[in-house]
Amino acid sequence: MRGITLSLTSVNNQLLNECDICIERFHRFREEDREPDFFREVKPYAYNIDELLNEWEQLVRPWIQTKRPKYVHPSQIDSLLESMRQFVVQSFYKATSKKRFLKSVHSSKYTLETILQALKEVGE
Repeated sequence: MRGITLSLTSVNNQLLNECDICIERFHRFREEDREPDFFREVKPYAYNIDELLNEWEQLVRPWIQTKRPKYVHPSQIDSLLESMRQFVVQSFYKATSKKRFLKSVHSSKYTLETILQALKEVGE
């Protein structure tokens, strides 16, 4: 289980970092007032993040079943996966609702931080 915990911590931190990158990109694209090239910029980037999310899901679900952390539930995983897949793409577009976008990112960050805390508390 130790290997899974270390891998989960690593991927979880990458996703947390991605949340910050999305916020920065969202603001930058608004400032630049430009539309991205979907096939050259958005699609390949979203595909890479989707792969990372799939890896994270394969690690976090068995961890939840085995360790049963107090404040982490499968429904949060479903919500985070859907939310991140959406806001990664939305971060490229200036027409995205700022309030809704930021709320989605902050919700995902909260879940990821809760998982990190649970990894520390539950241990190996």
